[in-house]
Amino acid sequence: MSTSVETSAQYAPNAHEDVVQPHGDHTATPARIIAIAVDASKYSEYAFDWAVKNLVRPETDQIVIMNVRPVATLPTVYGALYVDFAKDFEKLDEANKRESHDLLRAYAGKLPVNKYNIRGVALRGDPRDEIAYKVEDIKADMLIIGSRGLGAFKRAFLGSVSDYLVHNLKVPVIIPRPLEAEKVV
Repeated sequence: MSTSVETSAQYAPNAHEDVVQPHGDHTATPARIIAIAVDASKYSEYAFDWAVKNLVRPETDQIVIMNVRPVATLPTVYGALYVDFAKDFEKLDEANKRESHDLLRAYAGKLPVNKYNIRGVALRGDPRDEIAYKVEDIKADMLIIGSRGLGAFKRAFLGSVSDYLVHNLKVPVIIPRPLEAEKVV
C-alpha cells in the first residue's frame, strides 16, 4: 500500500477556480506558502484564526485558502423511467459553487489585503484528493486544517480528511485544537 499522494500524472483534478487573487502590492515571491483548508464549520474558523495569529508572517508568507465543494449528485432512477435532471443538476452545482466562493471571500475578507498576501482557491470533488493535489500543485510548505474532533471509532468508520492528509502529504499538516477554555461549539 502506497502512502504517497498521487502525482498529477495519476490524478486529474476537478475544476479548480481562483476566487481571491493576491493584492497588487504582493509581487515578490513568498518565502513560504501556507495552505489553509476551510469549510463552514467552527473548527475551520478556529484553525484559520489560529494560523493567522500564531504562524503566518504577513511580510513574507502567502496564504492560500482552499475550500472543497462536493460534486453535485442527483437521485438515480431505476427501470425504464427516464427523467432529465440536467437543469436540477446545474442549479445544485451552481449553488454549491456560489457558496464555496462566498466562503472563500469571507475568509479573505477577515484580513487586510494590503497587509496579507492572500489567494483563495475553490476546489470540487473528494476533499482528500483535491486538497492533497492542490497542496502539491502550489508547492505549499505546510497545510493547516481543522478537525471535527472525532473519536478513534468514528474516525475509523467515517474516515477523516485531516487524518488522511496527515498520513499522505509530504509537507507538515497542522491541526490546531482549541484549549478547553476555547472549545468551539
